[in-house]
Amino acid sequence: MDDFDEMKEIQGYFLEEASELFESSHGILLEAEQNGELSSESIDALFRNIHTLKGGSGSVELNYFARYVHYLEDFIDNLRKGDLIATMTMVDFLLEELDSLQEIIDLEVENNVNDSEFEEALQKLLNRIKNFNEAVTEEETFGLKNTIDSGEFIDLYDAVVDSLNSVKISNEFTQDFVNRLFRHLHTLKGSSSFMGLEAFPKYLHNIEDLLDKARNGLICYTKEFNIALIETMQNAEEIANDEFNDCLDIDEFKLKVIEVEELFNSIVANCKADNEDNGFEIFDENIADKEDCGFEIFDDAVVNEESNNIGFELFDEEEIIKKETIVEEPLKEIVETTKKSIPVKQKNKATNKSIKKSAASNSIRVGLDKIDFLMNRVGDLVITKSMLYKFLEDLAEKYNDPSIIDKLSRLDREIRELQEAVMSVRMIPMESVYAKLPKTIRDLAKKLNKKVNFIHHGDTVEIDKMMVEGLTDPLIHIIRNSLDHGIEQPDVRIEKGKKEIGELTISASQESGHIIITIEDDGAGINLEKVTNKALENGIISQKDSEHMSDEDKAMLIFSAGLSTASEISDVSGRGVGMDVVMNNITSLGGSISITTKENKGSKFTILLPLTLAILDGLNVKIGKQNLIMPLNMIVESLQPTINMIKKVGNNQKEILMLRDEFIPIIRLYDFFHIEPEFTDITKGMLIITKITNVKVAIFVDDFLNQEQIVVKSLEKNYKKIKGIGAATIRGDGSIGLILDIMNIIEEEKIKSWN
Repeated sequence: MDDFDEMKEIQGYFLEEASELFESSHGILLEAEQNGELSSESIDALFRNIHTLKGGSGSVELNYFARYVHYLEDFIDNLRKGDLIATMTMVDFLLEELDSLQEIIDLEVENNVNDSEFEEALQKLLNRIKNFNEAVTEEETFGLKNTIDSGEFIDLYDAVVDSLNSVKISNEFTQDFVNRLFRHLHTLKGSSSFMGLEAFPKYLHNIEDLLDKARNGLICYTKEFNIALIETMQNAEEIANDEFNDCLDIDEFKLKVIEVEELFNSIVANCKADNEDNGFEIFDENIADKEDCGFEIFDDAVVNEESNNIGFELFDEEEIIKKETIVEEPLKEIVETTKKSIPVKQKNKATNKSIKKSAASNSIRVGLDKIDFLMNRVGDLVITKSMLYKFLEDLAEKYNDPSIIDKLSRLDREIRELQEAVMSVRMIPMESVYAKLPKTIRDLAKKLNKKVNFIHHGDTVEIDKMMVEGLTDPLIHIIRNSLDHGIEQPDVRIEKGKKEIGELTISASQESGHIIITIEDDGAGINLEKVTNKALENGIISQKDSEHMSDEDKAMLIFSAGLSTASEISDVSGRGVGMDVVMNNITSLGGSISITTKENKGSKFTILLPLTLAILDGLNVKIGKQNLIMPLNMIVESLQPTINMIKKVGNNQKEILMLRDEFIPIIRLYDFFHIEPEFTDITKGMLIITKITNVKVAIFVDDFLNQEQIVVKSLEKNYKKIKGIGAATIRGDGSIGLILDIMNIIEEEKIKSWN
């Protein structure tokens, strides 16, 4: 992998983290906007997000983004310090700037940033910040709490150490490397201060100065220099651990200072830049009058009055004496000064905790491609197991020895547990889906001059990660439709006796092996007459069709391509595209969607999705010589009906099953697929009752066979789309098995009945 590809890969990791930070920041600001206030904890959290974005972007060479976000970080830092008094106008400003940041990062990743446009945007940002600085009001003030996530601190520390180690063998100390190392160390020093550490950032301060000189060409960066920095960072970690545990040992700290002195003394003689004859000049006793004294850590002569710097001076808050004064024991003074500013506690090595271990997360970030690869391998294992079972079934039958199959029961159990474990890795909570919606709803409501309260339930319900991307667009389209066509303007709502603020509610739940997602609003509802007339006008349905359609069927017409009831085209809606995309996306996920609506009460969209797209339990059903697979989670019950349970209704003598006072329509699969059946007499075959949302149907088959676990393979991607068939699998004998798409079968039967 070359440097360019490696940087792109690293940028990819950063972009994934940045997406989460953007979502978190949006959530913080939207909550503040809704509550009319921003807590001190929220300001701290927002600052940490922006600070992490800045540090991360600089380390992956997204320099435009890093430059832009730097000024936002300063602005938010002023809020933390109380230099600015936050207002709701500022919250709105920050929400807008998050959008600008997202646009800049997208452009920079694709190398499409226009310099003049960027400078114009940056100047606009600076002007707005300047206006806030000049027009601060006393509307609301927020408290401060200087905290930073310890996990972020460790990430920054590791970034420094990893950079140093990455060139330990190659010794390729390029300008880009030194610049990157300096950025990492600079961010680490600042972050440690936010954690409340004192010794650690002051220890790093002079090292940062040293690196700054190296990146500006005042001193050279050598192999010995790199090794010394690695050892110095190890000392720094120990100091951080001690501070973290409130047990900084002054004597041990003194030894660490001496070790650093020896390290840099050992390399100073051989480390000279071309434009700096005196090299580091760190320990030169004759350089007190020089304007620039290099690192100046352990100079026995006190430096000039302007620099206010003596020795290592990590914790010295005292005013520095003039340069004529000679300090005979600089290390002793460091230790004495340290004792004044840091409480000394008894150190207990046995109970001491490492800051790294304390910050370590119980989770890791793994690429989806790796999980997919693992899932595919488990799928292959399931197929192999099925083949093995088929072989042993034949063997057991041949030798009349059923114990052969019994001995494989443990293998079956272990494979199932492995499959479930891998599937659980791909599952993420609906909370991650909801997190993307508040900003969209807020911006759209603002554009439409409407007031909306967004409510969500079922945050902990888990959904397959593979479905999230396909689900996000349909949700956004439905939300746009609800806000534009459903929820009324505030004055209209008041006239109707409703609350001024409309409600948009999204809920998620698991039921019978499915994810059920509902999107409900309390708006005007769908004008069914208007929708039907528009469908007739566009030739989507015939007059005969409309006469036999239920209200639910008419509402479903909004998913027809090119159908729109908007009176005018806007940037929100009106072109008749969007809702048909919803239907296509949901169907491609193996799901279904239905609508219930009531005039002036609102509309409710119900999306039904399978738990996973990868592996499911299926029931083999027989139709003539064909064996098809029905998803087990769709089956409610099965029975062999008697003649008095079957009724025929309507002009077309549609068959209906009467079961416990319920009327359930019957679908004969052999008619649907044009297969020669074994039985046409319905009392000789089997009826399998399935339920999708609130709809029940009875599927007529010749017989049902065994149940088995199957690996789902897309038929549309590998072959083409077929009515009534949702996917395929490889059976134990190596043949292809077709998986029934019950939802599609029901929809096709509905259309047939209209005609």
